[in-house]
Amino acid sequence: MGRLLKEVSVSSVLIAIVGLVLLVMPKLTNKIIVYGIGIMLVIYGAGRILRYIRRNARDGLMTHDLSIGLVCIVSGLFMLLYPGVVISVLPFLFGLVLLFGGAMSIQTAFDVRRFQGPRWTLHLIAGIAFVIAGIEAIRNPFGTAAALTRFIGICFLVLGIYTFIENRKVTQLRREFRGGIDIIDGEDIPR
Repeated sequence: MGRLLKEVSVSSVLIAIVGLVLLVMPKLTNKIIVYGIGIMLVIYGAGRILRYIRRNARDGLMTHDLSIGLVCIVSGLFMLLYPGVVISVLPFLFGLVLLFGGAMSIQTAFDVRRFQGPRWTLHLIAGIAFVIAGIEAIRNPFGTAAALTRFIGICFLVLGIYTFIENRKVTQLRREFRGGIDIIDGEDIPR
């Protein structure tokens, strides 16, 4: 559980950084993401096809290197040739991330309540706000992807900072609730 809490902290910081980049450079960020993923898919696909060509007839008979390679190359080329189409799908994906983050915050609110922590309703309200933001991002009420990307950047920045702080608070409340001994983590077990 201790490693999980550390991973949540690291992922919170990464989400905040992504949010800041999306906020500051929305159009460039969208293109970089699409082109970067497209190039990686083409390279990966080419590698899988080369592996298929070079392998021995008896080695890896059902590895599907050729089919996976072709799908990756076609997908990567589509992203490179039609980045606008891919960019129009990004708000949906970002909206899903916001929905997931909001759901986690709602669960945290109930965890804080269970550990008898103060102001658990603030966590609940924040979680509901993130869920609403995720739904709005999926619905794409904005005219352009750049405006939506800025909005999502703000939401990611706030979500990352908020998740980092709430993670620290829940860890502290859990330890206080258990009298300083954190049996779940095993960090404070007397030996």
